[in-house]
Amino acid sequence: AATAAAPAVGDWVVIVGQRLGAVLPRWSSLDRQDPATGGVQTLAANVDVVLITVPGDRPNVARTERELLVAWESGARPVVVVTKADLAPGDLVDELSGRLVGVDVLATSAETGKGIAEVGALLATGTTGVLLGPSGAGKSSLTNALLGERRQAVAAVRADDRRGRHTTTSRHLLRLPAGGVVIDTPGLRSLGLTSAHRIDEAFPDIDELAGGCRFADCAHRSEPGCAVTAAVAGGSLPGQRLASYHKLEREAAAERRRSDAAERLATRRVWKQRSKDARRLREQRERGGP
Repeated sequence: AATAAAPAVGDWVVIVGQRLGAVLPRWSSLDRQDPATGGVQTLAANVDVVLITVPGDRPNVARTERELLVAWESGARPVVVVTKADLAPGDLVDELSGRLVGVDVLATSAETGKGIAEVGALLATGTTGVLLGPSGAGKSSLTNALLGERRQAVAAVRADDRRGRHTTTSRHLLRLPAGGVVIDTPGLRSLGLTSAHRIDEAFPDIDELAGGCRFADCAHRSEPGCAVTAAVAGGSLPGQRLASYHKLEREAAAERRRSDAAERLATRRVWKQRSKDARRLREQRERGGP
């Protein structure tokens, strides 16, 4: 059913006269924990493909794993896009492909044109994509390359640490020559989880190994007969991969506890107010009031 909630970029809405009537139901929602309020902030809605940009000159695999989980949670398909491939180590794409199991990894360069056609093919007519990544990852440069013109503002990264300068400060939905649309987004310093129901899709290698654990509720830490920790010890699963899994799992559990506590508090407030209203109405009746 349609809602009266404020629309996000990518939402379909009902306009009544010249006013917003309602927001139509979403088929996907790319969300993060709002760093200001602690609530849920929708970055983009009704997205088919989340293009996770990894800057080739300063890749951060742990961050990419976090972005992949957020993308899977949205209901859209994630694709990892290495930008600035001309500045990346030669083995970066192979390294990412080996660690980020089950996800396509594409190498691109807005400077040389490498991989732009492949990314464009993901955004055919009727498809909506969104770019997700840190400041300075080259999202706007990639957008311009897909558009075939310099429409989005770009700026050089800082010389000392190669970080971006937040050139893009708001989200823009742009139609591409191929017929699809892409949402260019500002770089995100914080990407807090709102849930982790699909963590097994973000870590399918760990999920598969877990099937061989002795205990069904194995936490993959120090339990006897754990197939996951055995794989780490044997070198077939990177220890950093399991560390990322544990970190995201802990964060999601903490968010669940916080949300549950907030929900319980809100429920108590509602019932407390109802009790006050009922008591006030009863007192009015006893006094013979209206």
